[in-house]
Amino acid sequence: MDAKLFSNMSSADQVGWGGRTRTHPGTQSPQMGSGHFPHDDNPRHACYFKLVSIQDNERKTHGAKVYETHSFTDNPMCYDVRYYGDQGPHFGYLLMFGGPGGNCGN
Repeated sequence: MDAKLFSNMSSADQVGWGGRTRTHPGTQSPQMGSGHFPHDDNPRHACYFKLVSIQDNERKTHGAKVYETHSFTDNPMCYDVRYYGDQGPHFGYLLMFGGPGGNCGN
């Protein structure tokens, strides 16, 4: 853990990754990334984080298993997020997110 970045934290039981869009009230929400939903494991289709890892109490780095994760999106008609786990040496543990945006409400 980088003490300069996380000076008030000695441990955590949750971590989070994701994306966000922003627009003026009353306007269409913008697309996130390429505008594609992450409904397959092809990172050319949506935004992604590759080589995602966490560090345990013994300071060993590893990727989270898919069953250890929980995905959340506040508007699945506009955006989505998927964690695909280990996708091999180039991408490692892969998290993809994105969507077309549009009339998403608040």
